[in-house]
Amino acid sequence: MPADPSDRWCVIGAGPSGLTALKNLRGVGIAAECLEREDGPGGNWRFGSPSARVFASTRLISSKRLTQFVDYPLPREWPAYPDHRQCLAYLEGYARHFGLLEHVRFGVGAERIERPGDGLPGWLVTTSAGTTTRYAGVVIASGHNREPRWPAVPGTFTGAFLHAAGYKSPTHPVAIAGKRVLVIGGGNSGCDIAVEVSHHAARTVHSTRRGYHVVPRFILGRPADVRGERLLAMRAPLWLRRLVSLRMIDRTIGLPWRHGLRRPDHRLFETHPVVNDELFSRIDAGVLAPAGDVAAFAGDEVVFADGSRAAFDVVICATGYRIEHPFIAPEHLAVVDGVPRLFMNLLHPTHDDLAVVGLIQPDSGQWGITDVQAQLVARLARAARVAPQAAAWLYRQRQRAAEPGPIRYVDSPRHHLEVEHFSYRKTLERLVRGMERRIVRGCDGATVTAAGRRAAGCRTVARAHGSGRR
Repeated sequence: MPADPSDRWCVIGAGPSGLTALKNLRGVGIAAECLEREDGPGGNWRFGSPSARVFASTRLISSKRLTQFVDYPLPREWPAYPDHRQCLAYLEGYARHFGLLEHVRFGVGAERIERPGDGLPGWLVTTSAGTTTRYAGVVIASGHNREPRWPAVPGTFTGAFLHAAGYKSPTHPVAIAGKRVLVIGGGNSGCDIAVEVSHHAARTVHSTRRGYHVVPRFILGRPADVRGERLLAMRAPLWLRRLVSLRMIDRTIGLPWRHGLRRPDHRLFETHPVVNDELFSRIDAGVLAPAGDVAAFAGDEVVFADGSRAAFDVVICATGYRIEHPFIAPEHLAVVDGVPRLFMNLLHPTHDDLAVVGLIQPDSGQWGITDVQAQLVARLARAARVAPQAAAWLYRQRQRAAEPGPIRYVDSPRHHLEVEHFSYRKTLERLVRGMERRIVRGCDGATVTAAGRRAAGCRTVARAHGSGRR
C-alpha cells in the first residue's frame, strides 16, 4: 500500500539538476526528498559509477563562469575548465553547503511513477526498494545521457565494438595501444576520444557525417565562451557575432578547411559547439585521419559512404543518447516522436505537479541554467498552495505558442534538446520574476503579518536562494 498522502515533492536523481531542484524546492518551503540510484551525488560526474558517462580525461567544455550554479561559485583558484574530479567535488560541496544530503535516499531508484487510482491529486512513486509513496509533485532530473544511441549501420563488425558511454580510457574497457581504431561521431565526445586515441593507437580514423565548426577553449587568453558572452551582453547582432567569432577562431586554431576538412554545411552556432584544442593539430600531424560517414560493416572491415573500405580492430561509437524515461508513461510527458514536448523543455503544458529539470542541451554551461529552471518549478509548487493566481498566470504563459529562438539549429537527433543559452535563460528569469511578484501579492492578500508571510513561504527570490559565499 502507498504511504499516506503527502505534501512532499519527489526529485528523481541527485546529479546537478536534481540537487538544484531539491535545493530550490526546499528553499521556498516545499518539503521534498530525492531518490538516487547510485551511492552518492553527482550523477554523470560520478566517475566509475554505472550512470557516469565521463571518461578519465573528461573536463568541462564550458568555462566555470558560465557553468556554475547561481549562488555557489566554482573556486576561483581552479582552472577555467575544471576536470571531472573537480566537478564532482564541487557538486558534493554544493550538496553539503545547502544541507541536501540528509534529504536524499541513496541506493534507491524510481521504478514507476503513475497517477493514483483513487482520483486524488499527486503521484505514486514506486522505488527499487519496493516502497510506494504518494507525492504532491514530481521533478524528473535523471538526465538524458544514459541510454546509448547506436548508429543504424547494416552489417556486423567482428572486432571490439563499443559506445562512448562505455569508453573510460585508452586501456579500459579495451587496450587501444597498437590497434587500428575508428571513432564514429563529430560531437564533443567523439572529437575528445579521437584525439586521445590518436596518442596510443597504431592508426586512428575519425568518421563524421558532416563538417563541423570547431571552437578552441581559449581565445586570446580568455575562455572562448566568456568572450562570446560579452558580445551577447552588448546585444551584438547574430551576423556580427558570427563574423567576430570566425575571425578569432581562425587566428587561434584555423578554420576546418584550412586543415583539409570539409566545409560545414551550416553556419557557426547552428550546431551544438564542438570545443577542442587538439583536433586540428592531430590531423595536421598525420596521426588522426578524417573520414566520411560509415555505410556498412563487413567483418573486420568498415565500408565508408565514398566506397572506400579499411580494416579496424576497434570501433567506438560516439553517436549520442536516446531520450528515455522508462519509469513514467510517455503520455505524462507529452512525448511526440520520442521527445517530450514540454514548455521550455521543462514544464508540462497543463499539469502543475510535474517538471523535468535538465532536459536541455544549451550552447554553454548548463548548471546555472538548471538552477533557474528549478527556481521556476519551486515557485510553481509554492503558488499552488498560497497564490493560485500566480499558478494561473504561468499556466497562461505555457499555452502561448513558443517564440522561435534566435538560431535555427540543424535538424538532427543531436539537436532535439538544443537551446540558445542566453535568450533561454533570460526568458526563465522573466518567468521567475513574474511568479515571485504574484506570489508576494497573493501572500499579502492572504496573510497580514511578516511572520505569517514567512510561514506561508512568501519570501523573495534573494531570500529563497540562500548564500553561496565560501
